[in-house]
Amino acid sequence: MFIIATWLALDLTKRAISDYFKIVFMPTHRIKIFIAIILFSYSATAQLLTPDSTQREAKMQIEKDHNKVRFTPVTPPLNQIAGAPEAFYTYFWEFGDGHYSFKENPVHVYKEQGEYTAELWVTNNYDNGKPPPSRPEKIGVNTISHPADSVNRENEVPGGFAMRKMREPVPDEEMVVIMSYENNHAYTTNGKLYLYFNEDKYRSDNFELLEIRAYHGEKEIKDEPVFSAVLPANYTHTLWASSALPAGLTKTTSPEDSSERKDLNRTRQESISIFRNQRVLEFYDLQPGEKRNLFFIMKTTPEMLQDTSAIINIRGVFVPDKYFDNHKVEDLEMEITTSHDPNKMAVNNTRVNYRFFPGRELNYKVRFQNNGEGPAKTIRLEIDVPPSIDQTSLEVLDLYPECPICPDEREVNYSCLDTLFQEDKMTLTFKNIHLPGSRQKGVEDYDSTKGFVKYSLAMKEKVPKVSSLSRTAIFFDKNEPILTNYAKTRFKPGLSIGVLGGYTSLPGLDESKNYQFGVTFSPFKPQRGFLQFEVLASAGSYSQLGEYETYEVIDVGPAGEEIFEIAEITEQRDFRYLSLTLVPVSYRYNLSKFLSVGGGVQVSTRLSEKVSGEADYQYFIEFQRGFREPNMDKNQTLPIDEKNSFVGFVPGAFLDLNIGSVRVGPTGGLRYIYQTETPKNQWMFYLLWKI
Repeated sequence: MFIIATWLALDLTKRAISDYFKIVFMPTHRIKIFIAIILFSYSATAQLLTPDSTQREAKMQIEKDHNKVRFTPVTPPLNQIAGAPEAFYTYFWEFGDGHYSFKENPVHVYKEQGEYTAELWVTNNYDNGKPPPSRPEKIGVNTISHPADSVNRENEVPGGFAMRKMREPVPDEEMVVIMSYENNHAYTTNGKLYLYFNEDKYRSDNFELLEIRAYHGEKEIKDEPVFSAVLPANYTHTLWASSALPAGLTKTTSPEDSSERKDLNRTRQESISIFRNQRVLEFYDLQPGEKRNLFFIMKTTPEMLQDTSAIINIRGVFVPDKYFDNHKVEDLEMEITTSHDPNKMAVNNTRVNYRFFPGRELNYKVRFQNNGEGPAKTIRLEIDVPPSIDQTSLEVLDLYPECPICPDEREVNYSCLDTLFQEDKMTLTFKNIHLPGSRQKGVEDYDSTKGFVKYSLAMKEKVPKVSSLSRTAIFFDKNEPILTNYAKTRFKPGLSIGVLGGYTSLPGLDESKNYQFGVTFSPFKPQRGFLQFEVLASAGSYSQLGEYETYEVIDVGPAGEEIFEIAEITEQRDFRYLSLTLVPVSYRYNLSKFLSVGGGVQVSTRLSEKVSGEADYQYFIEFQRGFREPNMDKNQTLPIDEKNSFVGFVPGAFLDLNIGSVRVGPTGGLRYIYQTETPKNQWMFYLLWKI
């Protein structure tokens, strides 16, 4: 081993010296190439051998000046989504004293001495990955030298009660919902706060409430029972951008448009009918003009509605004084996303009942953000309109920047929303507006760079049962368009019950009769392929003639031969029965509105069977093979009377054809059935009416 090792060492040394002289006497340009190759190889090898295992994490950089603190985020590099606008971070800070900020570099002044826990949440927009987590940081305040009112002006509470979210919900991520309330009375009050979440119209829960962070002594309680309330038939919350609309655009108003309400019991009853979960908190000693914030830490569930074009809601209710029923209601609207994108399209109802859809209104929302370095003066939204939607039913419900609808008869130089309708597209244009850019110098309010338009469209009277897709191209001034996600509305399968009556031919059975009665269950008015379940009851009869012989040894002859008694039996049996047939699954396909084909499997059993008739016995004595002597004294005829229940289970399969109104209404059908037992081949003729 020593000799081998020595030889290898000498060989390597020899090669190294040889390579050294080759490099020394190599031309200059070749040396550069050689060095570049070595560096590239080293880099590639290093990447292969030492993969980057560092977890993406956001950190806080804190600069303290007594009770005045400047916060700076330190974030990992963004992973740009290919083809998307430039990726960027947005920020949410919770300072640990009931205040918060959405600024990138906020400055916060603590009012009192103590130790506070600051939290940072960063959201990666147009980034290919999860938001980087951040660890809480403890901040000790020992000296008060700066007045808090000089800096803490961000947490305004419009109207005395507001709900905000720190970002849009993404399945299996945490988010913060902020509930802000203010005492607008001239006296100190005690009151209640309600949070409602997880709408009943969705099968699975969308949120799990992890924590409630309260900083002013709010306590969770069990609320008193709710008494029944009668809700108005046409209950709506509609906000309008202007009081004057051009021809073709209409609006409705409701006394419930305001967030101010007086019947608390009615609001609670309504909220409980919409949401599955609620939390109730009491607050105490709210001073006149005092503003407070509650923070709800919510985890979006993995089972969260996977439709990324859906609009979901959380509701907050603020009762300023527990001795009165006056209260405020705030619905926080959110759009489910798979990645954080400020330009998005959503629809309030992603699943519609096809049976009751005609005239059904769908509420759409298109939101956008100016990520430029300057303000946008014109924003054009080119919206795809599915064939199932009636464009003339457009109603603008709400918008920002707020402006009236542009008049049709003339051009104007004030801010307005222009509308243009084409065959399969609708264009909404914000004209003469000023929407700041998020990278514009001097712009600190991130929300001021965002806009939206919310509108409703009605579905046409007759449309095929297919999903409708809508997408928006967003143009900021003369820049290239930004394409949103697809807002998709599907039709619920619904339930169609069919009543069936038919007759089955049973070849091979004498005088057979078989009548079917049953019901079918299938989706309502399917467009093409669908599954169908059937339960059929049959009443039938047939006759059967049977002849056979029995042998019995009755004696032995002189030569030892056996003497037999033979009975020739002729049976005439008449069967009457009730059967049950289940079709657990069949697949059908509508070739057109009037023609359908299908196939499936079935299993049948006779629930009851009654057999009547008679058996004729003719007796003979056989002394030797082939020679019989009648024994007429024993001849007899006996009646047959039998009853049986649940006579076997017979599997089978079938193919059939329907002609008529195959989606809903009357049809005629022909079905070929193959069973594993006699009669194996059967033909069924039937009429079916689906409702």
